[in-house]
Amino acid sequence: MVYCGKPSKGCQACRDRKTRCDRATPSCSQCIRGQRPCPGYRDQLDLIFRDESEAVIGKAKGKAKANSSSKARPKQRPPSKSPASTISSDNWTPPADDEQEYLKKEFAELVLAPDLHGGFVQEMVPFGSLGSFNLPPKTPLESRAQAFFYSKSPLWLRNFDLLGALCNQTNADEHLLASMSAVGLASLSNTLHTPELLIRSRKDYVRALRLTNEALRSPTDVTKDSTLFSVMILSIYETVTGTNERSLSAWTEHVNGATALVKLRGLEQFETEAGQRMFLQVLAYIMLSCIQRTIPMPAHMIELRNIAAKHMDTRKTAWRSAGVIIDFTIFRAGIRNSKIVGPRNVVNGALEIDGRFAEVFSRVPKEFRYETVYTDENPHLVWNGMYHIYSEHWSAQIWNGTRTCRILLGETIRDQLIADAKSLVPSFSPEENEAIVRDSTVVSMQCQRDILASVPQHTSAQDSTEPTLLLTGSRGNFYIMAVVSGWGDGSVE
Repeated sequence: MVYCGKPSKGCQACRDRKTRCDRATPSCSQCIRGQRPCPGYRDQLDLIFRDESEAVIGKAKGKAKANSSSKARPKQRPPSKSPASTISSDNWTPPADDEQEYLKKEFAELVLAPDLHGGFVQEMVPFGSLGSFNLPPKTPLESRAQAFFYSKSPLWLRNFDLLGALCNQTNADEHLLASMSAVGLASLSNTLHTPELLIRSRKDYVRALRLTNEALRSPTDVTKDSTLFSVMILSIYETVTGTNERSLSAWTEHVNGATALVKLRGLEQFETEAGQRMFLQVLAYIMLSCIQRTIPMPAHMIELRNIAAKHMDTRKTAWRSAGVIIDFTIFRAGIRNSKIVGPRNVVNGALEIDGRFAEVFSRVPKEFRYETVYTDENPHLVWNGMYHIYSEHWSAQIWNGTRTCRILLGETIRDQLIADAKSLVPSFSPEENEAIVRDSTVVSMQCQRDILASVPQHTSAQDSTEPTLLLTGSRGNFYIMAVVSGWGDGSVE
């Protein structure tokens, strides 16, 4: 494909007028001065792929028409030295009546835009030597899937740092590439609504499981960064394709496997940046699993986190909030196991943890602050006429993870107080009971509104039923389900 230059990050109005766009929010300065509505900015990740379906169909019909014309004429022997007369399976195009099936099976014309994430492709995807991120027309489907996986990795990894550090060490181990291919194909299947790709992704998933199990049996490969990362990617596959409790159980098993690997890797994993980041990412998945299953954080993970604190900046918001989350999992498990009993003990403990959450997020750095936008547009997507704009995926994930925990704490508080009000000897006076329930409900409702307000930014415009959509963003089907994955990044402020 012809190189078309790096895609502009400006708004559509500035691109049409060929003026410099400062990309301010909620409206750029040029649109404000021109007193016109700013149409917003394109998501650069959505520009990685170009839809070549019409061009491919046109080529197929043209070839089919040429073939039918040649069949109507008597066969002539072509010149022996003419390059144009050479026909091989590499440039064969199917007849017109088979073109739709051909497109589904081969997925041959999904072309990646140039100059995006080129360094990763040259290191990780076995294309050969590439000068840019422009895939050859006959690039294997696995390579396209791996590239698509990387393009969507901000949904569960921040700024590609973990992938970049890992790629420099692993040199594209086979089990890692197979895992990436499985997740990439599954994501492509969801994006393009192509069941054939999902079937292919399951084959790659089984292959990745086999290769990863072989690595786990190897004394040298079991502690490698690529093996742990492969297990983490396999858990992402269950998230992307999951539709029932069986998928959730499979995801939990992958998380348990990653937990065992982290324990096996010991203190040496903290000697490299990739090892540190993967430990924190696994820790985030374990926190999510503990919340989902109402179990405490494993003691050995708490010990490893205390050791990791020597290598991290423990003043950062992500690190501090993760500490509260760990205590939250221990608290909920204590209630379930009857280690914490009595309405007053439970309510006071829940209020104490909720207060710690509020304190951590009472003063946040610039990277964690979000902008509130009020609009009457897109009521099918924007709840209650208001949405939030976050600077990064990971900051929204950390915010929403904390909000989810506070909602669960509110449920615990209200359940205890409702039961206490009906007891013969209440632990709380009616006035005290009513005040705590009222305050807890206010907090829970605000957290609910904030979670709903975070959805539009991370929802694809293509998911809308409206002809136009001002809000654009990455296809965030992974976004809401992975609300705590941002805690896995030790580099956040």
